[in-house]
Order: sequence, then C-alpha cells, then structure tokens
Amino acid sequence: MLDQSYIKTEAGRAEIKARALPLSRSTRNLLLVLDGSRSARQWLAMVQGVGEADIAYLIEQGLIAPGAAAAAKPVAAPQAAPAPQTPASEVQLDYQQLYAYLSSQATKQLGLMKGYVFALEVEQCQDLAELQKLALSLVERVQQSKGEAAAAELRQALGLPA
Repeated sequence: MLDQSYIKTEAGRAEIKARALPLSRSTRNLLLVLDGSRSARQWLAMVQGVGEADIAYLIEQGLIAPGAAAAAKPVAAPQAAPAPQTPASEVQLDYQQLYAYLSSQATKQLGLMKGYVFALEVEQCQDLAELQKLALSLVERVQQSKGEAAAAELRQALGLPA
C-alpha cells in the first residue's frame, strides 16, 4: 500500500471544497497535496503528522484511489496547431485535463510549501477560465523561480505558444 501512488477521486476533490468529513488538519493537508507523482510512503514522509492509517482512511472513504503510472503523468495537449480564433494566451486543455495537470505539477514546479498553496488555488477554481488563468500564473511563477527554460517546457506542456 505504501509503495503505491494515489490520486484524488471526484469525491476527494469535492471533500476539499465541502469539508464535510471530520478529517484532521494533517489528513486534510495530505488529501490536498496528494497527486500521484509520489508513492504514499514519500507523501507520508513529507506531510507531518500523518501515517499509514490516514492513507487507509482516505481510501476507505473513497477520497483517493490507486493511480496507475499513466495517471500520475501529466496530460499533454495535442500537438495540433490551435484554431485561429483561439487567443494565443489560452491553455489548450479541457477542465479535467488542466485540473489534473496543475494538481500534478504544483509541488514539482513550486516545492512543497508553495505547491501546497498552489494546490489550494487549483481547488478554488470553479471553471475552465479560472484554471486557464491559474495555469498562466504558474508559468510566470516557474519563470521567476526556475528560469525561462523551465517556463518554456511548461508552456509547451500546456499547449501555449513559446
């Protein structure tokens, strides 16, 4: 169980917004940052105050599910050229793809603490337009912290022009 990677389910994303279950602060933090990019063991080492029982509880409640290796990888935009009527600054992914990609990239691109804050911002987005705006913000943040090469790679993954 601890060597498996897990991803949030729809119920998990809904719980983050609704706060309906009596989760401890540390368990809620684990649910928030968990994205399939690391094994459960790695997440437990990174999030203070959680243990194997917390992972088991999240699974039991249907808030997380095992993530296949493919599910842990970011979803890339198709390599087709954007339609002429599409603004050059618009991300070329649908809501689910963009949500999954931003969630998986939060801690990878920004580190644990800033990634945690960014994950909160992703969860607060109500529609595709808000996620697209946040994606552009991520590109800017990565450019400031990691440089133009990392930002260009992120732009490409999002289907944005260089």
